[in-house]
Amino acid sequence: MNERKLSVTHALIIINAVVFFVGIMVQREALLGISFPQAPKTSVFEITCAYSWFTCFLEGQLWRLITYQFVHANFGHILFNMWALYFFGPAVEQAMGPRRFLAYYLACGVAGALFSSLLAGMNLYTPLPEVPQNELICNQLAAFAGYEGHVRCWEMIPLVGASASIYGVMVACAFMYPDVMISLIFPPVTLRLRTFALIIIGIASATILFNLSNAGGEAGHLGGIIMGALIMLAWKYRILNRFR
Repeated sequence: MNERKLSVTHALIIINAVVFFVGIMVQREALLGISFPQAPKTSVFEITCAYSWFTCFLEGQLWRLITYQFVHANFGHILFNMWALYFFGPAVEQAMGPRRFLAYYLACGVAGALFSSLLAGMNLYTPLPEVPQNELICNQLAAFAGYEGHVRCWEMIPLVGASASIYGVMVACAFMYPDVMISLIFPPVTLRLRTFALIIIGIASATILFNLSNAGGEAGHLGGIIMGALIMLAWKYRILNRFR
């Protein structure tokens, strides 16, 4: 009898769920992802695993480019992400194979974090206004963490969630099955997968352009989308070249 192996998609969902619920139970005082006395309680995973330019590059904790993808801010955040992964992930994993799918998923997440920092550093959106009071707080936190240099506010903002990875998975699905019809609960419409992908790209771009709520998160989404599109284009034309 052949044993059924756990798919990468399902393993990712389980890991994300375990991290989220353990994080609810194990919390410490922290501000902007930095342990700080008398600060609000936050998940221990957000403190140790969330991505920010400060923790990742100024403190050298490069693993956060991967670990932040398994941490979520609240129940709604993880619910949407895991539902989308459950819906889109299996088809992409089957087409790519487990190892390539995992590498693709993580690469889109890494790109999301870096792209978010890139746009913030270029002042294309403002995650936290660069006013004297905010700058003072951010630099006090950096000093408390042992960093002696000056930091800008955007460098301290923590980023969490699998959204960039999952948006990359959506892009892969749209490349592979562009004319598949999907039905949305809200709004209650049915549309092609390719059209859906273009809509989410438009929403992310508009949110960043007008610096709307969650511009940093949408910048991450757009980074995952761009990386996903680049990888899928390379994959597509390599496949086509085989038949020339």
